[in-house]
Amino acid sequence: MNAPVINLTASSSMRHAMKILRATTEEIVVSVTRELGGSWPALTLKLDGHDYATINPSALITGDAALAELTIPLPRLPDGRPHSVAVVDAATGAIAPGSFLRPVATAKALRALVVYPAGEVYDHDKVRWYRAPMEKLLSDYFNIGDMIVYDSTLKLLKYAHLEPMKIMSPTDADIERYASEFDYVFVRGSNFIHEKMEWYRAVEVLEKVKLPVYAIGVGAQASENRAIELSDVSKRFWSIVGDRCAAIGVRGTFSAETLRHNGIRNVEVVGCPSIFRTRKRDLAIKVPDQREIRKVAFSLRREADKSYTADPAAYLRNQKAALLKVDGQSEMVMSSHGEQEEKAFFLRDAAAKEKAVHEFVKTGWWSGSDDADMRRIYEKQLFSFFDVERYDEFARSIDLAVGYRVHGVLPAVAQGVPGVLVAYDTRSQELAETLKIPVVPEAALAEGGWRGVYQEAQLQALARSYAQSYDRMRDFLDRNGVPHRM
Repeated sequence: MNAPVINLTASSSMRHAMKILRATTEEIVVSVTRELGGSWPALTLKLDGHDYATINPSALITGDAALAELTIPLPRLPDGRPHSVAVVDAATGAIAPGSFLRPVATAKALRALVVYPAGEVYDHDKVRWYRAPMEKLLSDYFNIGDMIVYDSTLKLLKYAHLEPMKIMSPTDADIERYASEFDYVFVRGSNFIHEKMEWYRAVEVLEKVKLPVYAIGVGAQASENRAIELSDVSKRFWSIVGDRCAAIGVRGTFSAETLRHNGIRNVEVVGCPSIFRTRKRDLAIKVPDQREIRKVAFSLRREADKSYTADPAAYLRNQKAALLKVDGQSEMVMSSHGEQEEKAFFLRDAAAKEKAVHEFVKTGWWSGSDDADMRRIYEKQLFSFFDVERYDEFARSIDLAVGYRVHGVLPAVAQGVPGVLVAYDTRSQELAETLKIPVVPEAALAEGGWRGVYQEAQLQALARSYAQSYDRMRDFLDRNGVPHRM
């Protein structure tokens, strides 16, 4: 065997005395903590359940470090890659988290499983909403933001084949095929950290499928900064994910604190894949003089309950005021991201439009069926889409993106367009803080429109910090051993 340890660096996690951070067919990286008595534990490396080598960190680590990462080369086996690698405390028999997983092949067409996809995939890494009859498209609500995050994540990852992992009604044959034919699992970034999250049989599947699991940009959801108590099933799910990777990638500090509050310690703030979807580290984000701005996209989020905002009625009033203010200051286009009534106008269905207007009047969104300004906007200035690629094209045509949709602003920034977010919940606030996106209170946009919140200094700070944010995401993927294309 080659030298057992070829690299030593400081490790970022103190959760376990030892933990496999990542494993490929070429090497395994283990974090090790010095024991309280001052000595390092001897480690036994197992390949396919058989002892392969004993590693004594004390013979390799000098100085007073309390924590280290060991990079151990793996042999080339005559019958291919090992089905599992494990690290065990040679003295106590304790097994390191991350053990007995299938190592990721470095020279192979990789097969990936996704937990909770959002849309159908075409041309390898492009996502559109599922094909359906017109009446179903009009009647169903779906979050186009989820579709954008899914599309963006696929653009970052390296894989040759992708499948959704069945979590509602998986068969034994499904689970056996996942375990034998696939290389890794990833959890699509979304609002998955909350009290009512339903994982169905995902825990059972993951416990049987010994593959690395990566979470990239997942987040907690609440209308205000408060403690979230996860269900036992959710805690078990995130515990499995945490044990199968170096760290869970969350979008901001609120999400990180929520997982830690629920006992999941190895988390890292990385932001959202949607702002990195073009994979351009040196992206030039334009910050034009206000006088040069003509076309402004206002991203709408009309539907919101108390999980998103503490006062839905005030939220709706502020949003309408902001919409009309921005409309009066520019060539405004209102972008809709899944609301049913807006789809009725976008798809130009007369009967559905009539029902939509009734709903608008009932909720006070329109002042009446003869609300001329709102009807003009809905008839002539509404943009929606069912294919993420269409939003990229739209974003490249605008000068500024403002509004209530995180995934109306972030993917526009990914095209080099400046953006300003309205802060109305923990999600928008933490993502803005993580990615240096200018964020303003609801009243500020309602009172001043885009001109009142357009601050060149803040947008210049976003432009300057983009490469650093990009590096943070790419480094996170590297540390986790995630096959990627950044």
